[in-house]
Amino acid sequence: MLELQMRVAGVVAIVLGLAHLVLPRLLGWPAGLVAVSPLSRLVVGLHTGFIGLTCVVLGALLWPVDELLAPGALATTVLAAQTVFWGARWLCELLLVGRVVRAAPLAWRAAHVVGLGGWAWLTAVPLTALLTR
Repeated sequence: MLELQMRVAGVVAIVLGLAHLVLPRLLGWPAGLVAVSPLSRLVVGLHTGFIGLTCVVLGALLWPVDELLAPGALATTVLAAQTVFWGARWLCELLLVGRVVRAAPLAWRAAHVVGLGGWAWLTAVPLTALLTR
């Protein structure tokens, strides 16, 4: 079951990464970033792209399940890095996003609740693999 969860988590991470291709339009960034300098717009765009790429890479790294569940320093490092990355994202959702979405429309508040569960699950999968292998 853990093997399946790891592969599903990998697919979810890859989909999240690819979603960064449409995230700026979804959030209305082109219009929202008109007032900032061209350099700031570039930095926002680059960081969004690299966060998306990081999600895709982290998702792909969850696919060699047999190797990740075997003893070894590399597997331990990959699983620990996944746990830290997704755990940090969960904390951001909990501590930062929650403040902003309180005044947002119902759909955004619902997405926040789903996000809390999703980020917790993406954290728990590699953590469980790390602790049980």
